[in-house]
Amino acid sequence: MNHHVALVIKTNDYKVLFIQRALTKKTLPGAWSFPSGTVESTENIEETAVREAKEELGVEIEPIRILAEKELSEFSVFLTFLLCSIKSGTPSILELNEIQKMEFMSFQDFFNRFSDNEIGHGLIWLRRNPQIFLNI
Repeated sequence: MNHHVALVIKTNDYKVLFIQRALTKKTLPGAWSFPSGTVESTENIEETAVREAKEELGVEIEPIRILAEKELSEFSVFLTFLLCSIKSGTPSILELNEIQKMEFMSFQDFFNRFSDNEIGHGLIWLRRNPQIFLNI
């Protein structure tokens, strides 16, 4: 089972960075999700988050805490949701083969805008467990 980290990058005004996955992705093309990446054997989840934020978004982030963990057995993935803040930089899409669009939104606005058919499995699970993200 692969270990992935989902970067829940928050702003000071309680918005979170959501991304739309590139249409060329093998898994969940076009689905809205969080920036994420696979934890390499030489990394911990915080190091993976910092690397992925730099590679995909061009920002330096500060990991804050783990919000939740979820096994997504249909993808053979163990997913850790890691709350982060931006230390420096402004997010931009650096890897078009990974990210198609990005937008800062509150969780409420995000879940009001997108149906389960348009979002990743981790976000579907979060929608059903709002206590996880209500106090970020």
